[in-house]
Amino acid sequence: MIVCSCRVLTDQDFASTIATEAPGCPRSAIEAYRCLGCGPDCGRCLRTVRQVLAEARAAARCHDCQEKSCEFHLAAVDLLQAAE
Repeated sequence: MIVCSCRVLTDQDFASTIATEAPGCPRSAIEAYRCLGCGPDCGRCLRTVRQVLAEARAAARCHDCQEKSCEFHLAAVDLLQAAE
């Protein structure tokens, strides 16, 4: 889904900036834009970009986890439900 119509960037573009919780991982929407080589234009997408980053972080933390009741899975479920 296109998140930033000014720059034509998708949720997958932003999620791809979250590889791990490494120190170089973007912590804000602006840092994610920098990872993609640009910046926001009008700024209306920033709330959605923050949400996409939070969901991607939660998914990255429990990618290898097989236990669906772990705190990271539950946090991801909470984020998705809050978005609806």
